[in-house]
Amino acid sequence: MTQIDIWAFAWSLLLDLASLILLSYVFYYRRHNDREMTVAISVINVTLFALAGALASFTLSLGVGFALFAVISIIRLRSSTAGWVEMAYLLVGLSTGLILGLPGFGLIEKTTYASVLVVAMYIIDNPRLFGSKSLNNITVTLDGTHVASVELRARVEEMLGIEVDAVVVKSVNSNPPTTKIDVRYREGSK
Repeated sequence: MTQIDIWAFAWSLLLDLASLILLSYVFYYRRHNDREMTVAISVINVTLFALAGALASFTLSLGVGFALFAVISIIRLRSSTAGWVEMAYLLVGLSTGLILGLPGFGLIEKTTYASVLVVAMYIIDNPRLFGSKSLNNITVTLDGTHVASVELRARVEEMLGIEVDAVVVKSVNSNPPTTKIDVRYREGSK
């Protein structure tokens, strides 16, 4: 295991955070106003930063880190109910467990990496940073095979009694005639 150069770590972290602010907030959040994805982008970035540093300074191969992300990918593909924020918490939990479980790291190194992850999650997921209203997705199956988005949106808004941001057709069946759609709406919209 190699020792951490605290100044190189600090400068690298500052550069990463500056890039992250531009990418996730200035570019993505201000254009798409999607809190969940912004949190996920931010936390995954910080997690990768910490994992790359931890695994690079240890004698394990980077295959361990890639295996972690393979597990996350499988969980994400299999779980339609877990949102991006939940997946980000899961990623941070798995990563801190991996980093803190690496033998050979000193207490200072373990504390540094775990603190970066936990503090980043706390700050990035704070409702005061991006607001508490987030987009929600639900899947609705409607009778009929009308796929015009304007008609579908009006129909769903009337049926659910909420203002809908987007309607995406997922599948259309002819027998029985049904249309399966994903509906995006803001929490608390009426």
